[in-house]
Amino acid sequence: MECLDTIKSLKINFKKNIGSVLIVVEGASYEFELLKQIFRNVLHYNYIEKSRNQKNFKNYDEFVMKGNENSRVIVINSKNSNLASIKKDENYLNEIYKNLYLEYGIDAKNINIYFIWDRDKESNPKNITKDLLKQLGNSMENKNGEMNGLLLLSYPCIEAFTISNFDKQTIFLKEKKLKKYVKDNCYMLNRINRYTLLNATIMMNKGLLECGIRKYDLDDFSKTSLKVFDAQESFFESKKYYNLLSLISIMLLDLNIITERNSSY
Repeated sequence: MECLDTIKSLKINFKKNIGSVLIVVEGASYEFELLKQIFRNVLHYNYIEKSRNQKNFKNYDEFVMKGNENSRVIVINSKNSNLASIKKDENYLNEIYKNLYLEYGIDAKNINIYFIWDRDKESNPKNITKDLLKQLGNSMENKNGEMNGLLLLSYPCIEAFTISNFDKQTIFLKEKKLKKYVKDNCYMLNRINRYTLLNATIMMNKGLLECGIRKYDLDDFSKTSLKVFDAQESFFESKKYYNLLSLISIMLLDLNIITERNSSY
C-alpha cells in the first residue's frame, strides 16, 4: 500500500465483518480505554476485555451496529509491560487463549492478533525488539510458524496515536512529556471519532514517508517495521528524541476497516 497523505484518499467501512480479533497490549488502563473508544464507541463492534487484574472477561455489547453482530474485538494485556513477555510468558497467553476458546469458541490460531507496544528504550533492549519485529510481521500467520501476530510500535509511546488523531504537523514534536501535552491540549479519548481516525492514518503515513518508506506490504509488515525502527533509532541518536509516530493505524488498514476510497471494500 502507498503512504497516502490526504484524508480524501481514505474511507472507513463501518460494516466491515472482521470476525474475531485479539489485541494484546502492555498497559492496564490507557490502552484499554483507547481501544474501547475506537472499536466500541466509534466503530460499534462487540468489545471484550480482560486485564491482568481481572478474573473474568467483560463483554460490552450494547452499542453494536446492525451487521456487526458477528465481529468481536478482544483486548487483553501481557503479564508484564516488557516486550520480551510476549515470548517469555507464553504460558500466560496460552491460558488466556484456552479460556477464549472455552468461553467464546475462539481459536487463537485462526484469528487476527495484534501486539500494541511502546518503544521504550529502557525496558525493551534493541536486540529483543528487532527480533520480535522480525518474527511478528503478519496478524494471521508468520513465516516461522511459531505464533501468529503483528507487532506494532508507537514512538515513543501510545500517546503518539492520540496526538495523531488531532494534530496536523506533529511529526517532529520535541515535547518529552507527551502525557502533559495530551492533557494541556484537551486531547481526550472520548473526542476520537471517524474523522480523527482518518487523520491519525494520514499522520502515520507522513511519519513513514519521513522514515523513507513510500509503500508497505500488509501481508509482511516486518520489513517495514524494521526500516522504521532503524530510522527512528538513528534519529534518536542525533536528536535525542523520536519522530512522533504510532503504527496502530496499520491494524485498521490490515482489517480493511480503513481503505482507499477507490477500493472495493
